[in-house]
Amino acid sequence: MMPVSNASCAGPCTLVPKILPALLLGCFVVQPVCAQTAAPARPTKPAAARPAATAPAAPAPAQPGTASAATTATTARTEPEQSATPDEIASVEVVAARPTNKVDRDVYELKSDISVGNASAADVLNNVPSVSVDQDGTVALLGNPNVQIMVNGKRDAQFQGQNRGDALNSFAAENIESIEVINVPGAEFGNEGGSGPIINLVLKRTRKPGSRVSLNANKGTQERYNAGLNGEYAAGRYSISGNMNVRRNQRTHYRESQREDLDPQTGEVIGGTTSSSEGVAPSTALMLASTLTVNLGEGDQAGATFSYSKMKNDNENTSMTARFGPAMRPIAGFTSFSRSRSPADNFGLSLSYLHKTGAPGEELKLDLRYTGQKNDSDSDVRYDYSLRPERYPANNLRENDRDNRILDLSVDYGNLVWTSWQLKAGAKVSGSRNDNATNYLAVNPLSGNYEPVPSRISDFQTDERNAALFASLSTKFFSDLRVQAGLRGEYTEMTVRQPRLGQEDRYRYTNWLPSLFVSQGMGETAQMQLRLSRRVARPNERDLNPNLVYLSDFYARQGNRDLEPVNNDSAELAYRDRFFGADTSVTLYKRRESPVIGNRSYPLATDSNVIVTSPINFGANDSVGVELNLNVRKLFIQGLSANLGTTIGKETRMRVFNLRTGGMPVEQTNRRENARLRLAYQFSKESLQLSVNRNGRSLNGQGVNGAMTMTNFTWMHRFTPALSLTMDVNNLFETGNTESFVENEVLRLHTLSTTQPRVFSLGLRYQWGGVTGDERIRNGRRGMLRGTGGRTGEGGGGSGIGGPGANRGGRGSS
Repeated sequence: MMPVSNASCAGPCTLVPKILPALLLGCFVVQPVCAQTAAPARPTKPAAARPAATAPAAPAPAQPGTASAATTATTARTEPEQSATPDEIASVEVVAARPTNKVDRDVYELKSDISVGNASAADVLNNVPSVSVDQDGTVALLGNPNVQIMVNGKRDAQFQGQNRGDALNSFAAENIESIEVINVPGAEFGNEGGSGPIINLVLKRTRKPGSRVSLNANKGTQERYNAGLNGEYAAGRYSISGNMNVRRNQRTHYRESQREDLDPQTGEVIGGTTSSSEGVAPSTALMLASTLTVNLGEGDQAGATFSYSKMKNDNENTSMTARFGPAMRPIAGFTSFSRSRSPADNFGLSLSYLHKTGAPGEELKLDLRYTGQKNDSDSDVRYDYSLRPERYPANNLRENDRDNRILDLSVDYGNLVWTSWQLKAGAKVSGSRNDNATNYLAVNPLSGNYEPVPSRISDFQTDERNAALFASLSTKFFSDLRVQAGLRGEYTEMTVRQPRLGQEDRYRYTNWLPSLFVSQGMGETAQMQLRLSRRVARPNERDLNPNLVYLSDFYARQGNRDLEPVNNDSAELAYRDRFFGADTSVTLYKRRESPVIGNRSYPLATDSNVIVTSPINFGANDSVGVELNLNVRKLFIQGLSANLGTTIGKETRMRVFNLRTGGMPVEQTNRRENARLRLAYQFSKESLQLSVNRNGRSLNGQGVNGAMTMTNFTWMHRFTPALSLTMDVNNLFETGNTESFVENEVLRLHTLSTTQPRVFSLGLRYQWGGVTGDERIRNGRRGMLRGTGGRTGEGGGGSGIGGPGANRGGRGSS
């Protein structure tokens, strides 16, 4: 909902500035926003003096019936930002989200998506071209599952490791301003969380003086609900903002699988398993945070952020299993009943400082951030046997305790050198610690008591230290040719300890990572872009841990201490233009990973009931394809807009056969076809939105994941500019089922998973107050941090739940 204009806010709105600071300080309301105050713009520098890399196209003022998404991708010149008039503030355009194109990333604005009030981060990511998110929150970008999730350009502990999917399903989309897709990351982005592409969640922030409070509440079927309270207040040198969100989701699931055990010499079936399970997985989350930003002087700004979230994920499941030996002779049959509890606590503390000297393009940023997650989960499993096998799992209790801490200190410096070259340089030191302990107790059949099982108990710890330097130079040649080149150097030291075994392994890595971005304007609207970079994926603690870690009674994982890092080389060539009223982009992409870290699965030698997954280096993975995106602001009739994105590519991956003879890589290929369609229609006070997401078949390293289609519908009615009613229908046609196929020389496995049925939700949203565009009250018309259109100097202030220090678009990460 757009802010209410001042003209319509007489009476109660005058009380908001007095009560809002107390409200925000009292409840730490969520999502740190880069809340900033503004003054009239400084005189515009001559075009020749502007650094080429820092002159993205600025958005034109929203007009009725036009797209409200930000910058047109093909604009090559910077235009001054205009203050919104009261009429523009009161109006809301519901149109397809159009990406803002930058030299190294594509930015997708969420302000035109009317479903965000009831959506999670996972929901809105599924609407972004190239991105796919399954029902468990597993993210892939152009088919690559090795994706880093960042918040305002920085790592956050809650989006690291095994619980990332739960965090994405719980994170409120209401707090996200835009999503940056960085398929080819530049030198400023680190590799601590993995190589490959980056998805950066840019959180909302205050931009103008004034105050605002909004409240939304939604209730749905399947025992779902969510509510959020957002607020911000900015006056003089100070601004404070925050958010509080509570969310409950509940997923029902059904899963069935057929497994065949094969003789590796003859390929004959020597046994098998059939199983089916169903259950329910409720989850609740509470997220709180607050940010304070202070302009200290003409060119200095400081910010502080605190955030906290608490999640609870439960799961109750009933499973029926039958096992067969040679000639399909029954050898086991049982029903299992499991119940798990998995609470998680996440926190973030951060401080930022920005100094601008007043010289063109020169600024210094410091960012200190400490984030952490603690997740202690317990599960209780009981078995009822109809046919007891020779080796059988007994009733048991499992305890998994995880603790993750990340400390980052980064310094970024920018300056204009040699008249027209923009220098960006930075340094970062960081440390992270992970503790993973698994305790396992099973019923002793003789005593009937729960006793520890040493073979299923594990404990490992990881300490990682990283130091990095980067530099990039950018400039503009001729009138429309922009070039940006960068180099990043990283030194990483990782220690993996096995306290129970008294073992310790230490790994050291030094990497130099180049990047190059070229943009050529072609006429009034066309643009050609080239993006090239190398990244590196260093093995994580789970991949390196040689201990056998039981994920359940029938699945375990064992790391490989000899794994090597994976080089990831990425290239994109994009052409963008406007054809027949549609903003169009065509992108050719190519990615190569080598040497691949792939997984192999096999029955455990001491217990064939257990399937073990273990990583190994071998061969290379290649992906090549084309991505097409169309954005139409007016489709056939006034008020109807559309966004279409489709990707067609060829994947080539390796898998391992003949494991008992040392392993032999076998090439596996797949044609990948993904499509996204989003239609939006607005008339009078009604807004309608339909999104269809089709994820085609993809390779999983040992086989194939089947295709999946999801359809969501949203209707919004605006009673007033401040009050609106929204109805959402998720999984409209109940088609979100998934299949997977695994095959190697020792087993074949087919799995079918059925997602929960369609979910209806109904919600209300109301907003008090608003911000003003009146130049006469913008803090004395002074200060380098108070730039055009109410924006504080780019690169400043506090940011969201991930902490402060991000500039607009999350840049400046080192």
